[in-house]
Amino acid sequence: MYLAALKLNNFRNYSRQEISFHPQINIFSGLNAQGKTNLLEAIYYLTAARSFRTNQELDLLRFESDFFSLGGILHKKEGRFKIELLYRPSQPLQIRVNSLAIRRGEYLYRYPVVTFTPDDLLLIKEGPSRRRRFLDTEGSRLKPFYHHRLRDYYRVLQQRNRVLKEKRSGRHSGPGLMEPWDEALIELGAIIVRERIKLLKALETQARSHFLTLAGEQESLALCYLSTIEFSEDPGLIEDIFREQLSAGYTDELRRGATLTGPHLDDFAIAINGSDARKFASQGQQRTAVLALKIGEVDLFKRSGTETILLLDDIFSEFDEKRGAHLLQFLSKREGQSFITTASPLAGEGNLAGCSKSYSIYGGKIRID
Repeated sequence: MYLAALKLNNFRNYSRQEISFHPQINIFSGLNAQGKTNLLEAIYYLTAARSFRTNQELDLLRFESDFFSLGGILHKKEGRFKIELLYRPSQPLQIRVNSLAIRRGEYLYRYPVVTFTPDDLLLIKEGPSRRRRFLDTEGSRLKPFYHHRLRDYYRVLQQRNRVLKEKRSGRHSGPGLMEPWDEALIELGAIIVRERIKLLKALETQARSHFLTLAGEQESLALCYLSTIEFSEDPGLIEDIFREQLSAGYTDELRRGATLTGPHLDDFAIAINGSDARKFASQGQQRTAVLALKIGEVDLFKRSGTETILLLDDIFSEFDEKRGAHLLQFLSKREGQSFITTASPLAGEGNLAGCSKSYSIYGGKIRID
């Protein structure tokens, strides 16, 4: 899959811009605050109908504009797709693919994109919610089945929490009110935990080899799922133990009006050389681990028969020459398309002749070098 062309109107600091791309590697250079990250954000929004930087779409509007639009031509094995997105405040996002209107929920995971930005270091540094979101996003993009079960789980969770709050306030006291929600929560929760464990093991397998190459043979990477359901190492016990924990914790849940066990509270640990990367790894080790995870994502999509677009935002400045050379080698050999932003010339960029295209960005204007 590759993006052949992009059209921006009133998006961030771009008033109007049309640009075509190389099907393999595209390198955008420029000083800070000129629009490099905004361009990557536009590509991500075009393919995912959301931003990787904000949940507020008003933030994406150019100053004093009352709409923004994005258009693009995507090529996949299945054919050519003309995509058009139009956003106006207080109105639903309009999405058209080959002139046919598409609902946002149906569009989200059609065209997978993997991003790596300096903020991705927060995957290690921040709390469990960010890592859960990472697992759920990747799981949903790789398996629509997972996306549907996850959506169902959160609907059941919302209803169960509502019943807990009502029982706490004395509005409902029937003994059978909780049982249907408990059973639905257990069934869906077990599916989600098992799928997350499988995803994490597959991702660990792919990321470990990249981490070894990037960090050296003396370094090792491991991922471990951390569940609030204490099923030890046997996923076959999830339902029974989940049911037991819900029953044992009912009084505390009633007091707090919330479900206190389940995949909505789970986490996963990233270990380097057997130690928690969040507590004991250096900044360089953490950055290398996250990059390995991102490249591992690309590998998983390829194994599933899907090539992804890869967005790399100013990351070469964060890596030494060895790590940068490995990443450029990986990009030059992969079949999918990559977009790179940089504030300074890339070491080894000359080796990409024939498989890359270079651009300059200044003041929200893109120029082909």
